[in-house]
Amino acid sequence: MDVNKKAFLSALGLGAGLGAFAFYLARKEAYNYQIDFLSIDKTRSSQEILPTDLDRRRSLKILHISDLHLAGNEEKKKLSFLDYMTSQEFDLIFLTGDIFEHDEAVKYAPYLIARPPRLGAFAVLGNHDYYRYNMTNKILGRIYKPLRHPEDHARDVAPLVEALEHVGYRVLRDEVAHFKSESLSILGVDFPTVEENKLDELMQEIPVGHLSLALLHMPVELQKYVSRGVDAVFGGHTHGGQVRLPGVGALITDSELARKHASGLFKRDDTYFHISQGLGSDPKTNFRVFCPPNATVLEIDYEAVYSTTEFGRLKEKATAGQ
Repeated sequence: MDVNKKAFLSALGLGAGLGAFAFYLARKEAYNYQIDFLSIDKTRSSQEILPTDLDRRRSLKILHISDLHLAGNEEKKKLSFLDYMTSQEFDLIFLTGDIFEHDEAVKYAPYLIARPPRLGAFAVLGNHDYYRYNMTNKILGRIYKPLRHPEDHARDVAPLVEALEHVGYRVLRDEVAHFKSESLSILGVDFPTVEENKLDELMQEIPVGHLSLALLHMPVELQKYVSRGVDAVFGGHTHGGQVRLPGVGALITDSELARKHASGLFKRDDTYFHISQGLGSDPKTNFRVFCPPNATVLEIDYEAVYSTTEFGRLKEKATAGQ
């Protein structure tokens, strides 16, 4: 055999072997589940709304999970991780979309809430909940938008919502949930986004002084949450870029986010954003590079604001206990 040809074939074989090994590692990392722990301080010590010697400081422990992409024959390792995480003690669980990749995956809904959190579990839907994708939609659809979300690929989300609600989630679709005793309101945005006039209506429902938390799937038009004073926004969709390179970060974010904000916690003015790295991806492209799947535990410190009636009741109770 010619020496050059032999060298070429050897190089080709080595390249193929390295490529196969890299793909193996990327597939393996897709199941290397991690846990992040973060904190947000939203206390308003300098903004005395009511003079009181009552302790108004509150703390919420939140589990944020996203982009599960549960398949009909889901891997046991992912299910075990979900069961473990949701069996811990939390005040709230937030699930920010792309939950069920296949219709039959609703059978795994019980793994998403092994232990009911103190205040409840809340979810919003993502694009993979609303549409079935093939590789044409995923690749060419990014260039020619009509191919991205064709109507003939639309899914009936009713069974998905029913499965989530059956196990204890409340699915928020452009609506707000309130916890008066906690001075807390949770706004859920349906995919793909919420119109500004509708967002104004929802924000008007939130009492002055409530901690306002927003859930969404796709991080787009984020400035409208900043300008309306939302305290913290929780989102997903990006998978953290799914492929990250040292010194570069995420290669793509599939959103308006800069590469450095493809996942994690960041702040714009007084609004915090947490973008989940996600726990899965479309089974057709389920690989990760320097971007392991993760769940995040966040603790938010804030100060409760009482109405005059509530203030009087709590003041009387505190005085009676002295």
